Amino acid sequence: MTLRIIDNKRIDLTDSEWELYQSICKSYDANHRQGKDMFMGLFETNKEGIIIFLKPPTQKYSSMEVYMFLVGIMVHQHLGTACDAVDVLTQRMLEKEIANDERMSQKEAALDKKLSEAEAVIVKGNKLIRCLEGVERQMG
Repeated sequence: MTLRIIDNKRIDLTDSEWELYQSICKSYDANHRQGKDMFMGLFETNKEGIIIFLKPPTQKYSSMEVYMFLVGIMVHQHLGTACDAVDVLTQRMLEKEIANDERMSQKEAALDKKLSEAEAVIVKGNKLIRCLEGVERQMG
């Protein structure tokens, strides 16, 4: 998307949205008015060119087509922003999951090592017990 200027405000539009804007403007061009004037005073944007407020046309003549175009742009922009936020959060979750998996694998490996050591001690202990039992039998 690209920042464009409509009604002296920055607005983030795709190429196809910009072409549609120009087409709407041309369709309302007449001897006594310009189509771009139909967009005056209908919206406010933030620094990124995202429409943050739509105003009903109260001071000048406008059309439902112009207003619905702006509604569509606003919805598209906010859905895009929401999707971007979800993508960022999903990426963070995946990174945390990978880190957790690595930590769990390390802990699992440490536990496996301790379990092997404990099993070795048990085996040695069992051998020692059998050995002592054999000595007791011989002495007994």
